[in-house]
Amino acid sequence: MSDTDPTSQHPGPPALRAARPGLADRLRLDWYLIRLDWHLQDYPQKAARAIKREIKADLLTAAAETGMPAALAALGSPAVLAHGYLTELGRPRPRFTAGAIAAALVVGALWYMQIAYAIGALDTLEAVGGGAATLTVLGSAMTYTHTAAEISVEGAFSWQWLAVWIGAGVLAFLPGSRIWRLWRPAR
Repeated sequence: MSDTDPTSQHPGPPALRAARPGLADRLRLDWYLIRLDWHLQDYPQKAARAIKREIKADLLTAAAETGMPAALAALGSPAVLAHGYLTELGRPRPRFTAGAIAAALVVGALWYMQIAYAIGALDTLEAVGGGAATLTVLGSAMTYTHTAAEISVEGAFSWQWLAVWIGAGVLAFLPGSRIWRLWRPAR
């Protein structure tokens, strides 16, 4: 028997191609699972992974019969689906991923502001004819130099700056992760 014969016991290339979703369908499926994952942050990680694997397998099976858009439409919104699973928990859990993202954004914004300040200081030195300036903030001396021969920023990191960066990250993480949910009693 050839591998293109529909009566063959072993699926050949045409059967494999029919079972494999195309690029657009894989992107739709991946985007759905990403959104579901975001809404399942409160769910225990191992159980959430098992749920996503099961949903992915079910969607692939349904998509082989009806197409990926119809399979996704039949499943509904990932937020509503996740809410159904979350009601089983009995109480909301912290969202550590959201907290980490909030902390990274705040620390990244601080880093960006320091770079923007350094560029502004160098532009100012250039506008006044060049030279060097040393500024001390929170125990850290920064030397900005803009001459015909050199453009540089030199400095040392201080424990005060470390405290600012860690403090800003923690202050963003706590509300972003909803950490107080650890101590909330079950419903």
